[in-house]
Amino acid sequence: MKYDVVIVGAGPSGAAAARGLVNEGLKVLVIEKKKLPRYKICSGIIFKKSQEITEKYFGKIPTSAYVTPHMLKGVRFWSDDEHYADWPFSKDGAGAPNVWRSEYDYWLIKNSGAEVRDCCVLKGFKDSGDCVTLKYYDALHNETKTITCTYLISAEGSISGIRTALDPGFEKGLQWFIAYQNYYEGTSDLDPYFYNGFLDSQYGDVYAWFNMKDGLQIFGTAVKKGIKIYPCLNTFTRMLEKRFGLKLKKLVRKAGCMGNDMCTTGRFYLGKGHVLLVGEAAGFLNAFGEGISCALSTGICAAEAVAKGIKSGDNVLATYTELTKQERRQTVVSWKLGAKIAGRNLMPL
Repeated sequence: MKYDVVIVGAGPSGAAAARGLVNEGLKVLVIEKKKLPRYKICSGIIFKKSQEITEKYFGKIPTSAYVTPHMLKGVRFWSDDEHYADWPFSKDGAGAPNVWRSEYDYWLIKNSGAEVRDCCVLKGFKDSGDCVTLKYYDALHNETKTITCTYLISAEGSISGIRTALDPGFEKGLQWFIAYQNYYEGTSDLDPYFYNGFLDSQYGDVYAWFNMKDGLQIFGTAVKKGIKIYPCLNTFTRMLEKRFGLKLKKLVRKAGCMGNDMCTTGRFYLGKGHVLLVGEAAGFLNAFGEGISCALSTGICAAEAVAKGIKSGDNVLATYTELTKQERRQTVVSWKLGAKIAGRNLMPL
């Protein structure tokens, strides 16, 4: 089987790359290791930039993706449990869409126009210079398949097997953190129309957060890999119970993920040869973990670069590097601003 482009990962960066490539008339396959729609630990806030890209390439976000409350007013940063500063999402007070990432992401990839196969795990690839050959395991059919493509795009997220294979030395130099989040039925006195960030370092190495979706009390924190997360989470939970009347009932879900310091240190890895990386796989993640906007943006940039390379013979990696210049700059600036807001490095290493 031969494709112009194979994309590994069906999140926003993979969906945006697929949409842009399909718009250029290219044959695109997206493989996703999880069953779709898949869960994603995320605030689920669609910022203005994300809204604009989404509407331009995919249309209006369907109501099925929204949660209650539908719109959030802004982020409320707490320097301690008594003092806060509000950062509104819009000047007109309209706010930002509040969604479940599973539904939003699934809608994006279904409307990308690409062929999509879930439950497929990449097993290896080889860039011969003329094309890329890759193998993946199809769990639904219990078989390993081999396909070829002109270009391969990693949209795998922070843990990228493709990046590891391309540059093991780069991978060894990364520092990692662990994020953990609880979803409980219950109640609290916090305003459901704000996403709350708690900056006190006793709650974690990045920041601790609290928000509500469909009545669920959602809260979590993040620490450097190797540091025990539960003492920070327990301290945070006790504060929420004492200060904000948090009352927990049934645990609905608990989830975790890993991130690295590519974004905080400005070490981006855009690709090599006929392989490009987008979104978190390339190091794009804004301060306080906002990654949807840069995922969509870099996916579109990768699509433009690949389309130019296939149709005009342009150097794809050089074009992609130029197209993402502003996004890289914005990522670095966002972390500097985040450190200023927090009064410290958000992930001291």
